[in-house]
Amino acid sequence: MLTEEQIDLIRDSAGQLAELNIAATNTFYANLFKTAPEVRTLFPEDMFEQSEKLWQSIVMVVESADDLVEIQDALKALGARHVGYGAKPEHYVVVTNVLIETIAVLMQDTWTEDHRQAWEAALKAVCVVMLEGASTHAA
Repeated sequence: MLTEEQIDLIRDSAGQLAELNIAATNTFYANLFKTAPEVRTLFPEDMFEQSEKLWQSIVMVVESADDLVEIQDALKALGARHVGYGAKPEHYVVVTNVLIETIAVLMQDTWTEDHRQAWEAALKAVCVVMLEGASTHAA
């Protein structure tokens, strides 16, 4: 469960990212493929739709940050779908770290350690539920 302060920090930073929208997700994917080139084959050549999907997932998490339970079924289904894409449990840590670092760079001078902790808490909660969905699908 996120604190009110963490929810505010996530929403504040997401508002700043919204100004960049697809540029933010494109930056994330460029960073991801540089950090973990082996995952590039899990994605389509044309990343436009993928960037849109990522942005919509971020919006879903941000909008539900005060009650992540309300998106639990959607996250489980997302985790199950990711099994079909070839995603492995160890990819979740890489994606989380790259996403947080990308947000930090994009926010520049407004990024704080409190932002980092808020995003870490939110994304950890998201990953736990997605991995639960993934393990159910894989079983």
